[in-house]
Amino acid sequence: MSKNTVSKNLPSEMLAHELTRAAKALEIGDFRLVIEITKGLLRTDNKIPEAHFLIARVAIETQQLEIALKALETAVELDALASEYWAFLALVYCQIGNMAKAEKSVFRAQQIGSNQSYVLHPMAHVMSVLGHTTEAIQNLKKATQLSPEHSVYHRALGVSLLEAGDLTGAQQSLYEAVRINKYDAESWWSLSSLVKAKDNDMAEQIVAIMAGTNVNPRQRAFLGYAAGKLFEDTQCWQQAFKAFEFGAKAKRSLVDYDHSHAQNTFATIKAVCTSDWLQTAVDENNEIAPIFIVGQPRTGTTLVDRIISSHSLVHSAGEPLQMAMSLRAISATRTKEFVSAELISNARNIKGADLAESYLSGLANLRGKTPYFIDKFPMNFMLLGFIVKAFPKAKIIHVTRGPVDTCFSVFKQLFEEVYPHSYGQVEMAEHYVMYRDLMKHWHQIMPGKIFDIAYENVVSDNEGQARDLLHFLGLEWEDACTDFEKNNTAVVTASAAQVREKTHRRSVDRWKQYKKQLSPTLKVLEAAGIVSS
Repeated sequence: MSKNTVSKNLPSEMLAHELTRAAKALEIGDFRLVIEITKGLLRTDNKIPEAHFLIARVAIETQQLEIALKALETAVELDALASEYWAFLALVYCQIGNMAKAEKSVFRAQQIGSNQSYVLHPMAHVMSVLGHTTEAIQNLKKATQLSPEHSVYHRALGVSLLEAGDLTGAQQSLYEAVRINKYDAESWWSLSSLVKAKDNDMAEQIVAIMAGTNVNPRQRAFLGYAAGKLFEDTQCWQQAFKAFEFGAKAKRSLVDYDHSHAQNTFATIKAVCTSDWLQTAVDENNEIAPIFIVGQPRTGTTLVDRIISSHSLVHSAGEPLQMAMSLRAISATRTKEFVSAELISNARNIKGADLAESYLSGLANLRGKTPYFIDKFPMNFMLLGFIVKAFPKAKIIHVTRGPVDTCFSVFKQLFEEVYPHSYGQVEMAEHYVMYRDLMKHWHQIMPGKIFDIAYENVVSDNEGQARDLLHFLGLEWEDACTDFEKNNTAVVTASAAQVREKTHRRSVDRWKQYKKQLSPTLKVLEAAGIVSS
């Protein structure tokens, strides 16, 4: 209970007892009891900040972010000296895309300070998202010291160290996490990306854990993808695909994805974003020229980002969701999909200047101090028309990769909720067909605006492709752009470990090792005329 929690209507002992009951219920996941207790308290006295905070914690866990936001804003208004309220408020602001308020809130929490690991953890997460990697690591090191036998804090520290490029430290933290809790599936998954397996010992250990009856679908997903990657390291292709398929099936059971909704969204984008539409409400006077790197995930977008951001005039803002968040905020759209038909329809009359202002405000803490910055969120390919309205001088780089390599590479990677189509071969391939069709549409209505670059060319002719990129961007050549593996800025993507090494061709045509298993993918791509049998 916050030291400032008081109530005029409830005896202090009773209040403390009820809040303790609610907190214990939260620990074991009994959300119903938490809500029952806290709402009962608030009916007696609606100015108990801890009760609002506990409601917010449940709302965060159940992804009811608007409820969480309201509860936390009430909590900090009632007690502005509780760092936990500010920390979780920062987390919610971060999740809804209000980075300016997220930064203010997290630094308020940091200023007040905390000796509670469960508070330091969300503070570190927000710090990491905002690019304050050093502060994030400091908070997590403190959390592991305060709670040395809690694997979640060692895992979070390992991930932050990985993002910062400390691969040795990351491995140590992740090994500690799985030592403490062998069922910490996320730690096994992160660890698998860091090691190059020479035998199948770790993979077999993970498979044994996967077989346990007490492993839930979420854990199975992480474990399956981890085992698959390790089996690939030793070229045990059959076992690798079986593990990837196991992980994908588990993840798909947790994801709400409807292909017909996706079809409607792509059709609406093409119907709304026409050549005539593109000429209206454009922010013609906007001289700012962000660099947008788009395409499919796992196609080399991070590699291209590292090449360009190694230039002294360019900073990478990572993969912010800000463009979609700004569209959602301005159009007052609240759909669960990242981009939906409803969002596109509601946003069709947005003014470019308003969108630019909202976007730049949201990225104020991520843009760096250089003249140019990169936004490399791949799924921005769906919003290119809106991007050009907001930033007529924006530079758009579209990274491509072989169709089957792309589909398989996405299928075998575990993501957050942004790519819900990626856990079934047919759904993945169908989504890829729609992506290809939409990119043709953008090329047609904004000819010459988009620079296509192929992953295969980048890894086979690194310097030549880097020079072409800089020429397109109007930047002078710098040798650092071919030494991008020395770039020490943080990387918050699935490629965090890979981009610390020189380019290689090991992943080109990797799909051919799985040609038989990928027949569902091939059938969809062949039917669309994208590949031939």
